[in-house]
Amino acid sequence: MPQSRDITVLIVDDDPVVTAALQAQVNRVLGFRVVGIAHSGHAALAAAARFAPRLVLLDLHLPDLPGLEVAHRLRRPEQPPADVIVISGRKESATVRAAIQRGALYYLVKPTRTGTLEQTLLRYAATAEQLEASGRFAEQQEIDRIFRSLHTDQPFRPKSISAATEQAVLDALAEVAEDVSAHELAASIGVSRATARRYLEHLVDRGLVETRPRYGPTGRPQHRYRAR
Repeated sequence: MPQSRDITVLIVDDDPVVTAALQAQVNRVLGFRVVGIAHSGHAALAAAARFAPRLVLLDLHLPDLPGLEVAHRLRRPEQPPADVIVISGRKESATVRAAIQRGALYYLVKPTRTGTLEQTLLRYAATAEQLEASGRFAEQQEIDRIFRSLHTDQPFRPKSISAATEQAVLDALAEVAEDVSAHELAASIGVSRATARRYLEHLVDRGLVETRPRYGPTGRPQHRYRAR
């Protein structure tokens, strides 16, 4: 994905160790890029105004302003529009409800595992992509699918991608130590090369598979794939 299309992220937490860990985790997810780090509420609002991040990862325990107040102020007209995902150690239902009321799209409890954050970011990216691609929804079911893609472990899939074949591709990649071509994968799971290539590129876009070119004697590159 081109850098200019990366989803930009602002990380807000008073603990430098936590922000460093979150920065490393976010930057490892394909299509995301950390543009700012803030250790206080006022610094977060200033950074949001300066960098206009697409997404804010927000802790609720800050030294100057409550995190919920920061979430509220981020929604003011003078602030660039940003989505908020809360990452907090607080588990009270009232706190979770207040975060939702102030516009949080999701609530992650500390300590957050790398895989949990990665899947949440990938679901967010899939949801954002569908909202950008759809000028108008024809059916309620389409809107329902958008909301489910953000809050369930099954991300949005195009109609041409089936869950069963997608899992078969992932399982086949997990069983091999080396990278494979679309042709090799197609032979191993019994689909056409075009189908294998379509699923592989879909999984690359989701950040679950990585690809690299391998140059042969003719100089034409062959794309090779492996699980991330």
